[in-house]
Amino acid sequence: MKAAKKRATAVRRRPSPPVLTASATQLLWHHHRRALLVWGAALLLVLALAAWLAQSAAPGPEAPEPSTPLPATAAAELPPAIPEATLEQLLAAPKSADWRIARLAGNTAVMVIEFPSLLAQGQAFNRAAALLEKTRGSRERVLSDAELQALVAGAGDNVETFYQGHDYTGINIARFFSLAASQKVTLNEQELRLRTLLLQEGVMREEGGAYSAFSRQAVIGFSAVQPDNPATKQDETIDLQRRESVLLHELSHGKFFTRNDYQQACWAFWKEALTDAERRLFRDYLARNDYDPGNEELMVNETQALLMHTPDTRAFSATTLGVSEAQLASFRARFQQAETAAQAAAAR
Repeated sequence: MKAAKKRATAVRRRPSPPVLTASATQLLWHHHRRALLVWGAALLLVLALAAWLAQSAAPGPEAPEPSTPLPATAAAELPPAIPEATLEQLLAAPKSADWRIARLAGNTAVMVIEFPSLLAQGQAFNRAAALLEKTRGSRERVLSDAELQALVAGAGDNVETFYQGHDYTGINIARFFSLAASQKVTLNEQELRLRTLLLQEGVMREEGGAYSAFSRQAVIGFSAVQPDNPATKQDETIDLQRRESVLLHELSHGKFFTRNDYQQACWAFWKEALTDAERRLFRDYLARNDYDPGNEELMVNETQALLMHTPDTRAFSATTLGVSEAQLASFRARFQQAETAAQAAAAR
């Protein structure tokens, strides 16, 4: 009982908290408000300084990686994509005074250039052909104008008849332009235009003065219809039959360069369906036409194109190959068997 009374007395005697007057409360509020403003300003200053330092130290924003590699030229500067065209559309196109450029419908890895004349085509591609295919050309050195002229004349040709059509992988054409740049060979206007086109359309790219292919692509060339030049001993004629035959021939090269199943069929035919003597027959024929017989892929590729995709008998026939019609038919039947087997293997 006493203890409870004592606690009650202690409670009654606890000093009461000071009562603030209105003036004292107002003074305290102003004091706290001034402190809050000072601390707030300091905090804002610290945050602004930290943001500035972070922005200065961080690298600039990176552009997203393109889904397909682009040439060195910015994408915004590139012309619209070139149109696609089927074989029928390519053949039906009227004669043009300028280059006609398309991607092959169904296999857009193949770029097709129809030149207005054999002269324009030869000026664009002959120097590359000398490097990449010709026996008497150098495999490591790009020829000068004088050297190229001598090579063409030595083959009994002129600029127009040196080739009726052209075909190259992106890798090989990029190698040509790289060697020309490193060897400081002066290129002509058509070659420079070709280089610009291949850069713009993503067939190759330039880096540090060297050129490389983006992906597995091919570029082929053929010419519009033109008459013979009676002032020369060569035959510059491109009639409708020859134009179609050259295009079919060159498109088969594009297929060889870009389609695994077709390339495997060609190699199987060459290695397994032909005897040593038959391979030598084709190799000798191509060597007589100044194709490098030491380039095995070139032998395979030209054999398939001549045998299966050159309907103009002025360009290729049993007679020009030196065999009977029955032998030629046998070669073609064996090639078709190799192609069917390769297609079946690819489908599995």
